[in-house]
Amino acid sequence: MSMRATLRAGGLKTYCIAAINTIIWCIRMFNRIAFLKLCCPGDLLFTTPAVRAMKKSFPESELLYVCGEYSRFVPEHNPHITATSIMPPPFEMTGRFRTIRALASGIKALAAQKIDLVVSFHRSPALATMARLAGIKQVLGFDTSRPPATISVPFDSKAHEVKRYLKLVSAIGASGAGEELEYETSTREDEEAELLLRVSGIFGPFAAIAPGGGENPGTRMEIKRWPAAKYKEVVSYLKTKLGLQTIAVGSPQEMALADSIGADRNLAGKTTFPLLAAILKRAAIFIGNDSGPLYLASAVGTKTVGIYGPSSPDLVAPPGRAHISVINRVGCHPCYHPDKLSRGEVSCPIGTWACMLTLRTEHVVDAIGKLLLPAPDAIPQQGNVR
Repeated sequence: MSMRATLRAGGLKTYCIAAINTIIWCIRMFNRIAFLKLCCPGDLLFTTPAVRAMKKSFPESELLYVCGEYSRFVPEHNPHITATSIMPPPFEMTGRFRTIRALASGIKALAAQKIDLVVSFHRSPALATMARLAGIKQVLGFDTSRPPATISVPFDSKAHEVKRYLKLVSAIGASGAGEELEYETSTREDEEAELLLRVSGIFGPFAAIAPGGGENPGTRMEIKRWPAAKYKEVVSYLKTKLGLQTIAVGSPQEMALADSIGADRNLAGKTTFPLLAAILKRAAIFIGNDSGPLYLASAVGTKTVGIYGPSSPDLVAPPGRAHISVINRVGCHPCYHPDKLSRGEVSCPIGTWACMLTLRTEHVVDAIGKLLLPAPDAIPQQGNVR
């Protein structure tokens, strides 16, 4: 069919309606916009470029963030967010009654905020429904959230998390703010970090290593952990070849694990997430598994080496040239997909842990060297070291 025939058949009318709707969305004023992502810290950090794009496109709007208690420190350290509202994630509840009660609580909390637009970063239609039941007329979400989402974008399971969220907000005209993760530490936290490092005997350049991770509320994924013995070899390299002091970081439950890698100081269990961010901000480099501290380090601008086994860096690696992913692409890789909700203990499906156990130390050392000791004409690129 010719262009003229297409226009006669109604193509021009359809095009004009779509164009007008886009213009309306781009110029429309939302007094209050709420972002909905309940868990977990790394996932919330993936949304920060989209939040930044929304602030650029809607500078007069007040931006709120709705999340779970465990992750609240992320939006509380986002310069574009004016308020954070806490909502217990319904999918973390055990029992139908508790889940319904959590949803009802969420509806009540959203209704009290007088929100004009909700941007749901979740795939679940339940959360989009919750927003509509709270009286919010406009809900932007993925097509997996239809029909509750009034504006929907196709959910691409093969897209990087950051790009997926940027595509979501681009549906209403938000774009052009970069893909870097974002997190701002406070002056008090910076001072506390400096004091803790001095008290710990760390005065010069240092590397931060997180040998643990893979734990979130309701989920435990030790399959994401590279062996401690191999981290110990990396620590030796950092000390003897690069002259860096080393610190180990992690949760209180990971103190023994962190102690086993032979770092100069073990700070596991001695920091809150906000204090950890301020410490990582001062590190020359961070090395760790696919877990929250890796993305926190990237968000504060530190060079990072991420070690991946069951998960794919194509979907979740920190954006930018200050990161290198080290990955062992065995035949069953990847077996963990971030778009599929997992609860409880997540184990190696074939029982070998081959992706992590056979990943060699020299590959990680090579990545560290590329970031800290680049060739004169080389620019580190995000990528795989084999």
